[in-house]
Amino acid sequence: MDYRADSGQANLEYWWKTSRKDAFSYVFNIVKRLRDDQEYIQSENLQHFRLYNDENYDGLGVGGMSRPLNTNIDRRRVTLNVIKSMCDTVSAKIAKNRPKATFLTSGGDWVQQRKAELLERFTDGVFYQSKIYDVAPRVFLDSCVFGTGCMKVYESDNKITVERVFPDEVCVDIMESRYGEPRSMFQTKVIARDVVKGMFPEHSGLLDITENVKEEGISNRTQVEEQIEVVEAWHLPSVSGADDGKHIICCNNVTLLEESWNYDYFPFIFIKWSDKLLGFWGKGLAEELIGIQLEINQLLQNIQHQMHLAKPKVLLETGSKISEAHLNNETWGIIEYTGNSPEFFVPKSVSGEVFSHLDRLFERAYEISGISQLAAQSKKPAGLESGVALREFQDIESERFVIVAQKYEQLFLDAAVQMIDIAREISARGDEFKVVSHGDKQIEQIEWKNIDLEADQYVMKIYPTSLLPTTPAARLQSIIDLSQSGLIQDPQTLIKLLEFPDIEAVTSLMTADSDIIDLIIERIIDKGRYTPPEPYMNLNLCTTRVQQAYIRSKINGVPEKKLTLLRRFIQECQVLLASTAIQAGMGGDFAAPPPGMGDPGMTGAPLGPEGGIPQAMGGGPPMPPAGMGMEPPGGIPPGAGPSPDLLSMIQGGGGS
Repeated sequence: MDYRADSGQANLEYWWKTSRKDAFSYVFNIVKRLRDDQEYIQSENLQHFRLYNDENYDGLGVGGMSRPLNTNIDRRRVTLNVIKSMCDTVSAKIAKNRPKATFLTSGGDWVQQRKAELLERFTDGVFYQSKIYDVAPRVFLDSCVFGTGCMKVYESDNKITVERVFPDEVCVDIMESRYGEPRSMFQTKVIARDVVKGMFPEHSGLLDITENVKEEGISNRTQVEEQIEVVEAWHLPSVSGADDGKHIICCNNVTLLEESWNYDYFPFIFIKWSDKLLGFWGKGLAEELIGIQLEINQLLQNIQHQMHLAKPKVLLETGSKISEAHLNNETWGIIEYTGNSPEFFVPKSVSGEVFSHLDRLFERAYEISGISQLAAQSKKPAGLESGVALREFQDIESERFVIVAQKYEQLFLDAAVQMIDIAREISARGDEFKVVSHGDKQIEQIEWKNIDLEADQYVMKIYPTSLLPTTPAARLQSIIDLSQSGLIQDPQTLIKLLEFPDIEAVTSLMTADSDIIDLIIERIIDKGRYTPPEPYMNLNLCTTRVQQAYIRSKINGVPEKKLTLLRRFIQECQVLLASTAIQAGMGGDFAAPPPGMGDPGMTGAPLGPEGGIPQAMGGGPPMPPAGMGMEPPGGIPPGAGPSPDLLSMIQGGGGS
């Protein structure tokens, strides 16, 4: 398409090259022509919308959506909506996952690795803040019904916002997007006049005289008030670094915003149920099933009509003297007649072949979509009782949707890319941008200025976060698997899980030893905040894990100040272990840790006397690991030794 205002005049500029004052007229003229060219796409969307909702709407515009046509007549008919059943079932299967983005550095130092970790938390926080996990399932449902789902990522009041965009709002040039990659894109949206005036107060005067939305082809409807049409247009740069990228927001009488667009993508993320061989728009599940759905509708209409006609009849011979009053529904009634007796006849309603044909169509719809009827009805197959069998059945059924599931995961990956670019742009303006990250162990606020990794410094991957089994049989099987693998051996714990299978609660208690150590290590390395060990921790595990973290941190080039805090933690663990062993040997009243609190079984060491640690050779206190003595070479830096409270506690216990 010629993107100039009048294709017959070669001297006119393209819309992204025109002046600001004339941009709105160019854009509105082009959008009108594009919508006229794509009228068939809007008609298809309307048909799919009607079939999914089982309502006869007049259109997808503002007026057409006001109410369905012939509401009372349509709702009296029998329906069997396989399109809605299939689309809802697939959406429930695919959108139950909550994909996350993970960031990996290639040969990066500790600073880059730390930033990549923060970037992952930052992305998780933005995902929750923008409610993308609520928006994405609706976008995926759009792809099932219309073939293409659309999600928009943009900045609003220094926040990253995600919203679902109805596919009919977006238009592209059919010729330009022949291979699925248009260079210009337009979005038409109906917005309340006061909202637009609040967004662009400098244009309030012109917005007051902007025409209201016109309802085309709709009669006897109240005119929509205080709603105006706003068009947003984008043109991508021709090459990287080119200055011909453009972003414009306008009404039919004023250009509200004009700015450069330097990204090589539009602020939209599209997901398609299946790609067509050519063109931009996808093909939806509703389009694949439309023929079957229309045939089912016709059959149901015929069946309903024939069933209503199939009522009992009484055959009376002409001239027979029978009183019609005697033809009633009384029990043991008497019919007096002269001549031949009346004959009662019940016509056959519908042929069995019609119902067989209906059943075949219904089954074929499930075959085309790859969904089992049991899944659509939330039922399990007969004979599958064990959790293993149910999991295997779900895996086989899910293979049909692997490609679609990958597209859904890619949706989040693309969203993460755009969110990072928006955060970088906000920070570049000098504005503060921070987000709250909800981790497994803590909640923290992350500022973008502490991350700001360049795109060539990391690789982003996506992985789904699958929930534990939801059915009782599958959860029971998971408990049995944990028991047989030896991960859970306590009988009381198993009985508790059988009564109330909250696996997360049990596993969180089982991993509490390592969780607290990981949290301490994380605080030391990330923030330089020191937390001393306590006698009731698993001190052997503390020593091993922190020593491993120390070696890894030394390899990654962690600053010496934080390495000192790690050494200090190891030394204080050794002091506590030695004190416990001395107290146990002297018979003092220094309380030993309760059973399980300081259990060295996690590291494979046998228990010492009275639950303490193993004695060293010769009966003396245990020797610290090689190279990790009580005082490192060069002495302990100021403030790096055991805390005064810890030393006084140990000394007091030793003198008693």
